[in-house]
Amino acid sequence: MSMVIDFGTSRLRMSTAQTPDFISEASVVARREEGPIVAGDEALRMVGRTPKSVEIVWPVVAGAVRESEAAVILLQRMVSQHFPRGLGLRMPITMALPANLTSVERRGLEEVAHQAGAKQVQFIDSLVAAAIGAGLAVDTPQGAMVVDLGAGTTEVGLLSMRGVVSSQRLARGMSEIDVEVVETIRRDYGFLVGLQAVQQVKHQLADDETKTFELVGRNLATGLPGKVEVKREAFESPLAAYYTQIVDLIRTTIESCPPELVGDIMDKGVVLVGGGANSVVIQKALQSRIEVPISAADDPDHAVIRGLKQLSKQQGGTYGLKEKARSLLRTS
Repeated sequence: MSMVIDFGTSRLRMSTAQTPDFISEASVVARREEGPIVAGDEALRMVGRTPKSVEIVWPVVAGAVRESEAAVILLQRMVSQHFPRGLGLRMPITMALPANLTSVERRGLEEVAHQAGAKQVQFIDSLVAAAIGAGLAVDTPQGAMVVDLGAGTTEVGLLSMRGVVSSQRLARGMSEIDVEVVETIRRDYGFLVGLQAVQQVKHQLADDETKTFELVGRNLATGLPGKVEVKREAFESPLAAYYTQIVDLIRTTIESCPPELVGDIMDKGVVLVGGGANSVVIQKALQSRIEVPISAADDPDHAVIRGLKQLSKQQGGTYGLKEKARSLLRTS
């Protein structure tokens, strides 16, 4: 039996290759100098609601470990809560490896897994896992393009024969967009609003033609709670800049690939995965900017963990098929 892990900026997803289900919890830890530590979804409910004595830590940022101690705690807590005692991290571990991480960043992920108790750790390219989890045919000598719109990173990959032909990565994702909107409202309107309020409005943009949105927050001039009318542009402006960056990533990826594969992309289009793929606004914006079909995978949030499970199961959940695994590894 083996365990598969997709350690993202906003969510930690874990499962075993042999079971159909998987767990998904927030990649966040709440801690204080003295007292218990809370991790996962329980810690997420505390964000923005804690005293100064409680520190909220997001261990992974832009695909790389920023706070190793918190990352180890999060892994250990999630395993102890959701997996049978005696199994957990003592099983062989297969982790998703984001595109274009440095050797130091890759080693950081591996060390976190070992410090949490893992005995054996291997990596599989997250773009390969995402493509397989999205149901793309990557076993054949034909091109398939996947765009992973994560919370902390944006990755674009052109795949063929279960390998990455060309890829690009941007250390910016949907979470950073939310932070930018919060900062815009603070600067232009003098109000401090929460990230969850911004996220709710963002989801309404596709179906709501309202020119202003009412948000509740703290008036920075008076220090008291209040309501503020925020123009639509405050949300759309950072999103528009993000769309341009995604298109640039796609263009750069295609420019560096063989021309034979470009025709495959024109025929098959681009498949979106990750949390951002749920946004109809993003789908429409990208479709209007590039001349290839755009579609979102079914349940795009969990494409990577599904792909990891499939690959690990095919490998028998062991390290026996080293050559097959090695072909899927991202070289730094």
